[in-house]
Amino acid sequence: FVYELACQAGDLFAAFASYAGTMPLRPKACSPTQFAALLHIHGKQDGIIPYARQWNWKNWDSVGTMQDIPSLVRYWKQKYSCQKEAKTTEGQADHVVHSGCAQGLRVEHYGLEKVGHEWPDRVRGVSTHKRIWDFLAGFKKP
Repeated sequence: FVYELACQAGDLFAAFASYAGTMPLRPKACSPTQFAALLHIHGKQDGIIPYARQWNWKNWDSVGTMQDIPSLVRYWKQKYSCQKEAKTTEGQADHVVHSGCAQGLRVEHYGLEKVGHEWPDRVRGVSTHKRIWDFLAGFKKP
């Protein structure tokens, strides 16, 4: 649902964060007039919403095939015309920051190596709740 909001209501929010979510491979409508910063955190061992492969949402034609997570992040990076990418690995987590994006925003992603669909207590040593809040609090609507 977070990505539906990003597609339809970017003008209402400064930033969005998703844990273990995804969106359709071919969304029916995703043309926000204003963008919102995006943070995506996902376990690479997720058996419910797979990290590295596309999958079909309950075979519902109205939803269709869902994106794998690297493609999801790439979709938003391209939509926001991000010009820079920085990747770091610390412990069991990759962190990719796409910056230099349209409207001064960022697209960030944490890929967690030994995590499934369950909520992790920490992401790179910081409470997951705090990690998300710190990201969201860093953006304001003009």
